[in-house]
Amino acid sequence: MDQELATFLAERFDDIGRHFGDVHRRFDIIGRRFDVIDERFDAVDRRFEAIDQRFETVDRRLYGMDQRFDTMDRRFDAMDQRFDVMDRRVDAVDQRIDEKFEEAKRYFGVLADNLRGDIGAVAEGYAGLERRIQELDDRNEVAHRQIIGLLSSSHQELDRRVTRLESKRPRGGSRRRRP
Repeated sequence: MDQELATFLAERFDDIGRHFGDVHRRFDIIGRRFDVIDERFDAVDRRFEAIDQRFETVDRRLYGMDQRFDTMDRRFDAMDQRFDVMDRRVDAVDQRIDEKFEEAKRYFGVLADNLRGDIGAVAEGYAGLERRIQELDDRNEVAHRQIIGLLSSSHQELDRRVTRLESKRPRGGSRRRRP
């Protein structure tokens, strides 16, 4: 080979070596960047694992809550059945109350009719008594006037007699007679 060719090739190989050195440095930089990315992915993986563990915990808790809700549903079903029984009992009581109310209403209607009759009889009796009292009052008034008239005439008669007796008596004398 020729010296010149050997020099040329050596220079070229050196250039290529430098380029490969640059490429190798760049690959090292990229490799370090990939290492950083790998570390970040590892951190993300760890975070996802922690999240997965938390989801598993939440799943277990939700499963427990589902079981509790199932128990509560059964209890609510039992309570619904009890309420249905109570509703039927309340309906029966309502019906009995309605029947008793109607019975009481009829009974009090009869009582009211009887009371109307009794009150009417009392009112008639009162009206009769009022008439009799008025008649007695009227007769009493007539008798009172007669008595006043008699007393007045008796009083006048007595007054006339006393006046006559006083006029017959001597003045200054005593009314008593002495023995």
